[in-house]
Amino acid sequence: MEDGIEPGGRAPAPGDLRLVQAFLNTVDLEDGPDRLATPEGFRRWLATHELPGGDRDVGADDLRRAVAVREALRILAASNNGAAVDPAAIALLNEQSTNAGVAVRFDAAGSAALTPVHTGINGTLGIILGRAYTAMVDGSWHRLKTCRNDACRWAFYDASKNRSGAWCTMSICGDKLKARAYRQRRRPED
Repeated sequence: MEDGIEPGGRAPAPGDLRLVQAFLNTVDLEDGPDRLATPEGFRRWLATHELPGGDRDVGADDLRRAVAVREALRILAASNNGAAVDPAAIALLNEQSTNAGVAVRFDAAGSAALTPVHTGINGTLGIILGRAYTAMVDGSWHRLKTCRNDACRWAFYDASKNRSGAWCTMSICGDKLKARAYRQRRRPED
């Protein structure tokens, strides 16, 4: 999928959660590409989203940490669709938020936000983690899910009234999985 384009015409996540969704969807697991496959690809993604680090070289370690955070956040988003949370993912996210020095900062209007103390890639990861936290506090996080199709795992925003969305789109992954389950039920026993 192209950055910002959601399968089946689904609306993207609202507000600041949209950045987290875009970060999770930097890889299309079924059809490629992975925008974080190379340091240059990651740098371009950062620049496109006007994030710290988009104006400098990105190293292999920066890329490794970004991919690790992306996949740990994907695990958290999958838990919004019934999957178990991996303790290793939680540990990694805690470590990276510490590295970013995420802190509460107040603005002139008296509003507060979680912002990173550090710049560069640590700052970028801090911004993304801060936005995930803010979405958890405002309740929108629980609507950010990953497709239950293990081959897909695309992050989507479930805007349904009862939060029952399970697939990135019914016409793509939902139909495939339902057809597969039907064939397995109908298969004669050996």
